[in-house]
Amino acid sequence: MITIRQALLGTLKRFSCLLFLMSAGAAVSAAPTAINTPLSRAPLDDTSHFGIGATTSITERPFVGVDSQDEGLPYFSIRYKRFSVEGLDAGLDLFKNDNSVFGLLLTPRFYEVKSSFADDGELNGIDTTRRTVFAGVSYQYQHALFQVAANALKDVAGESDGTEANLTVSRGFNWGDFTIAPSLGLVWQDGRLVEHFYGVADDETAPGRPAYGEHSSLNYQAALTGIWTPGKHWHLLAVVKEDYLGEGITDSPIIDERSLTSVAVGAVFYFW
Repeated sequence: MITIRQALLGTLKRFSCLLFLMSAGAAVSAAPTAINTPLSRAPLDDTSHFGIGATTSITERPFVGVDSQDEGLPYFSIRYKRFSVEGLDAGLDLFKNDNSVFGLLLTPRFYEVKSSFADDGELNGIDTTRRTVFAGVSYQYQHALFQVAANALKDVAGESDGTEANLTVSRGFNWGDFTIAPSLGLVWQDGRLVEHFYGVADDETAPGRPAYGEHSSLNYQAALTGIWTPGKHWHLLAVVKEDYLGEGITDSPIIDERSLTSVAVGAVFYFW
């Protein structure tokens, strides 16, 4: 007999493969910004819906010699019973009441870098890292005035084996067909994640680029997300986000930016 644990693990593996294929399907010449704030549908909304769309973004990168990068991504907005996808985040509700939900989450991460990203060879000798998929547990609480989202995630695609924890507080303001939501967040990343994506291995050292190993990092985020619904089927999305990297990342010799700005816009068409 298949146990609940086995069923959940099987579901996680299937979701992970799906998200990895979706995120890897985009060109890998840059690292995009994913619009993943579920403003288009309330997280406690059980109404089934299906929408697809696309986003494009301009993202500043922290690496030496690397400026802003732009790339497009698909966007999905799906809800069927306990299963949901918003942007590229796939979730499975395990427990839900009137104002909170606890469940499983799969989400892609676009931390990758390769030496060709740098304009003048500053990253020559640095091994290529790839985008990956994280999985774990998530919790959302909806208050009358604000929303809290928290998750604890691990790299399940075998890229870094790192872990990450996030806490975000946001509030939505509605004016007719417009919704605006400012948010503040904390992102903690463990030493394995930081070393893999931002560190320098012994065989990657060069003059002025010493080895840099495992250092965890506490990062900060501030974002403004907006949505406009000009009609029954269309939702237009936009996000402006500022990331402030912690010392665990910025002390690396291949990092020269602490504050990173990202802008992303997109459109979603809802079939129902």
